[in-house]
Amino acid sequence: MLSHDGSFEQVDIIPSKLPPAGIELNTDVLLTSRTDPLTRSQFQAMLDPDGRLISEHALRKAVFLGGVSPDIRKEVWSFLFGLYPCNSTTREREAILIDNIVHYHEMKTRWKTMLVVNSVPGSTPLEQGLYARYQFPEDPGPGCDHDSEAERKLKERLEPLVSGKRADQIDFESLGHPELQRQYSTPEMKQRIDFMRLQAQVQVNRERVDVTKLRSNMRVIDKDVPRTDRDQDYFRGKANPRLGQMREILLTFVSYHDQVGYAQGMNDILSRFLYVMGSEAETYWCFKTYMETIRNDFMEEGLTRKIDLVRMLLKEMDPALLKHLEIVDLGNLFFCHRWLLLGFKREFSYQDSLRCFEILSSHHLELSSLEAERALMREERKEFENTGGDTRNTGSSSTQKDYTFEVFMCATVLTECRDDFFLCTDCGQAFSYLNSLKFDLDSLLTKSERMFFVYCKKTVSDSFQIVETKEDLSHSSSKQNSWSLASIFR
Repeated sequence: MLSHDGSFEQVDIIPSKLPPAGIELNTDVLLTSRTDPLTRSQFQAMLDPDGRLISEHALRKAVFLGGVSPDIRKEVWSFLFGLYPCNSTTREREAILIDNIVHYHEMKTRWKTMLVVNSVPGSTPLEQGLYARYQFPEDPGPGCDHDSEAERKLKERLEPLVSGKRADQIDFESLGHPELQRQYSTPEMKQRIDFMRLQAQVQVNRERVDVTKLRSNMRVIDKDVPRTDRDQDYFRGKANPRLGQMREILLTFVSYHDQVGYAQGMNDILSRFLYVMGSEAETYWCFKTYMETIRNDFMEEGLTRKIDLVRMLLKEMDPALLKHLEIVDLGNLFFCHRWLLLGFKREFSYQDSLRCFEILSSHHLELSSLEAERALMREERKEFENTGGDTRNTGSSSTQKDYTFEVFMCATVLTECRDDFFLCTDCGQAFSYLNSLKFDLDSLLTKSERMFFVYCKKTVSDSFQIVETKEDLSHSSSKQNSWSLASIFR
């Protein structure tokens, strides 16, 4: 634009009328009714007299619709995250728990022994990497030779490793199960535990532990653990024992999963499991199972794929918004990375973030789920009726099965904020707006569910249009062929 002095100045122009969204979301699509969190009585009704879960689908649906009451969250998560099989009885779960504790103890003992064996002779446990400074209160200074209670207990646990001996028995109390310390103190039970330990040692010793990679991962872990969720009472305070538990779990995981290693964000995922499960051993197995499910999300290819899915969905649902984000250099949608990786953990209060995590992990409303198949069938039935009852193949396989529910949540956040995004003329303004966003969990879930079902409806509708177009082309082609034949034999 030419100014009064003859020079040129850049003027950002905001359209007076925003382009319409690609798909109208305020439709009459059928939505499920969100409920209150699953209660203990409701959960108990889902178990048979032996403690087996009667219907995994019913549990996942209940979790999706309302989350879980905090007083039963540990029990529900044990099923949700694969700690126990859904068809296991109460007594079978008790046996699985003992086996998991013994196995985890032996896994920890092995990598710690490897650290000692591969350390410089005469080095201290701190130098060997057996513990970190943040596990103890600040150094009281010269002249103070008294140990804290936490330090005394840790030194007692480390003494067998430092001296090259194996511990005579498992410290159930330190692993979060003091009741088992008393229960398994009889000679018969000790003999049973010793046999289980031998079995676990055989399995663990088959695994290779790369000490060089372990130490490399340890350096990053020891930077991240001390700053994980420290604003929460559960993790607050100097020498908080939960920090040491997180460290041991993460080091155990990377010792036996060095192809994945450690990446920032794993500590945030782990802290949720530790907060809910309480027990170090149970937390490890839930975390391990979950990480093996999402491991690709921590690798470049998996991360890029997840963000590409958000772009693909946004392009279908609101192409004008995607185009504007590209104009302001946000078309790559990399800012969605944190939402996807941590399940919107930092966008909600801590309690709401736990509820959001379990709802996403229920996998009840995925395009590959039973609920999605039912939704697609409903829409196909409607289209079938609208077309006069013609029998045809709708090609419903055109749905993008990789669209998980968190992908719909990301797209919903963007479409809900489209008016404000269109007011942003550069990425700086957009980032400032993104950082100020406040979410209401139930509202976001309801709107994301609406987008999910609208997408299902759109997919079926598009499929019918494709079929109709093919039929029209086929009919047109038949008429042309008939005319050509007629002209030949005329």
